[in-house]
Amino acid sequence: MLPVSITQAQETRQLSAEAEALLQCFREIYGTKIISGVTANVNWNINEAQWVYQHTGKWPAINFFDFIHLPFSTQGGWIDYSNTTEPINWHKKGGIIGCMWHWNVQTNDGSDWTCTPGTDSKQTSFDVRKIFEPESAEYKQMLKDIDQVAAYLKPFKQRKIPVLWRPLHEAGGMWFWWGMDAEACNELWRVMYRRFQEKGLNNLIWVWTSAAAWNKPYSDGYMWYPGDEYVDIVGIDIYNNSSASNINSTCFKMLKRNSPDKLVALTECGNLAKISVQWRSGAKWLYFAPWYDYDRTKDVNSADFKSTDHTHCNAAWWQDAFSNDYVLTREDFKEILTAVESVQAEQRLSPVRAYDLMGRRWVEGRHGLYIKNGKKYYRK
Repeated sequence: MLPVSITQAQETRQLSAEAEALLQCFREIYGTKIISGVTANVNWNINEAQWVYQHTGKWPAINFFDFIHLPFSTQGGWIDYSNTTEPINWHKKGGIIGCMWHWNVQTNDGSDWTCTPGTDSKQTSFDVRKIFEPESAEYKQMLKDIDQVAAYLKPFKQRKIPVLWRPLHEAGGMWFWWGMDAEACNELWRVMYRRFQEKGLNNLIWVWTSAAAWNKPYSDGYMWYPGDEYVDIVGIDIYNNSSASNINSTCFKMLKRNSPDKLVALTECGNLAKISVQWRSGAKWLYFAPWYDYDRTKDVNSADFKSTDHTHCNAAWWQDAFSNDYVLTREDFKEILTAVESVQAEQRLSPVRAYDLMGRRWVEGRHGLYIKNGKKYYRK
């Protein structure tokens, strides 16, 4: 697989040094390695990762956390997203932090919170199209929630920690309120992106997620794509599909075809062919992240936690994954990232320069024979 190129929009974007180092590491390994990941059991915990470790002796490299309970987050409360101890400790041990957001709003009867659209009392009629109406109550609520999440992400920026940021996922499935209108969903993404940039959150690596239904990606899923300049990684969520060839031909290839300049990830999964089988079929994802088994891993001290069973990916699935040297654990990735950061630091101190035979520096758009680090090469 050829190295991923960088679009002009990405070249002009100002990423934090740490986020750029992480992205560069992704580019270096893409197509030759796959990064292991898990999704936290609902909130701020590493229970799923700990379950994987218990049954394999190895830690996955990525842990995704969810802001699903944003309306209930209070300092010292039963959920407090300002307490970043768990994700920061994960980072200190060499892990990659991912964050996503099941964006809950009030139900139609006002008694609960949901992200499921509809007219029933326990669903929501919250209208994403109001993102085009700054005076509307919905617009003000969206910005209020965005600002609240930004505040919870700020400690990672302050500590120079890059974060994989995966908002507004599976919009093409139209089972979340933000996916009920493609144009509005794209605008909401761009509004969030710009607002986060204004707040200095340049440590985020933006992950866009398509959706698959009945084992096939939506043919019009890219209607919900906000644009290359707002996305770093594209991915897809796939469940209940044991056919690796189907995953490769209809899902991985679809994303590669539509986003040839982007890294492609298996952003959520469950009950799929083993990673070794997918890899051999050509589905060479940047990373994979199975969904959690709530009952299995909600209590790390329970008898259920000791079981090798799992709703989405059992212990045998994970053991197969880690038996392949191209599947990166937390410890593996830490070594690779450290090496990439070392090379980047060396290049900043002594950048590579190319000169033509007259001693002139090479510039973009100029062709001919050049000397680079003492060796001749031809710039087409």
